[in-house]
Amino acid sequence: MNTVQHFQIAADLHTHTVASTHGYSTVTEMAQAARETGVRLLGITDHGPAMPDAPHLWHFHNYKILPHEICGVQMLYGVEANIIDEFGHLDMDEQELSFCEWVIASYHTGCVQFDRTPALVSQGYRMVCENPLVDVIGHPTTVMFPFDDEPVLKCIREAGKLVELNESSLQWKKGALEQARVFYALCKKHEIPIVLNTDAHFAGLVGKTPISEQLLRDLDFPKRLIRNLDPDWVAETALKKRKLLSPH
Repeated sequence: MNTVQHFQIAADLHTHTVASTHGYSTVTEMAQAARETGVRLLGITDHGPAMPDAPHLWHFHNYKILPHEICGVQMLYGVEANIIDEFGHLDMDEQELSFCEWVIASYHTGCVQFDRTPALVSQGYRMVCENPLVDVIGHPTTVMFPFDDEPVLKCIREAGKLVELNESSLQWKKGALEQARVFYALCKKHEIPIVLNTDAHFAGLVGKTPISEQLLRDLDFPKRLIRNLDPDWVAETALKKRKLLSPH
């Protein structure tokens, strides 16, 4: 089995800029950092509008003015949309999401009101998998949103979605690393593809995933299931997403 030893992700597909005001770097600063760390494709995915400090929707509408290469790094402009209830609804509708080239769907505590039981969180994940515009389920191993791992993973696999391994969560969220050991062992068991992202809110963190790398080594995780290690997959994915976008 071709498993993780040491690697550099070819794409960092979850990062935030100063447009989300708890981010601290500009788009250009993030691209410069990506180039320095060997990242070929950078996803800019500022928070959707349910987050208290999210950018205005016009931020996403205006992505068209941004170049698709900065500092020699290919750029992909998207959103980390918020799952806002137990029915998998997002804080951006189909029209709003159509401005975005990459869509991560995540739960955040400040964006939901329902009782976060495993049954209801699981239902939300299952239903968000039915949204064809969602590419990735974001940071699913935070303890604030418990869910039934294997049934949800079955839905993710059947829907063709990716699961994120989020470096920031492993570093900063209490209990996330312990949850991740169980969850990504199940991803390995059921051959669920993942993407390894930093969720960087500062340029100095782009492309750096030491905690995630160690976890994957400990699990003897197959490299073929880590989609953003493959530069060809990254380039093809970016091109496909752009072709699917409606003209604005």
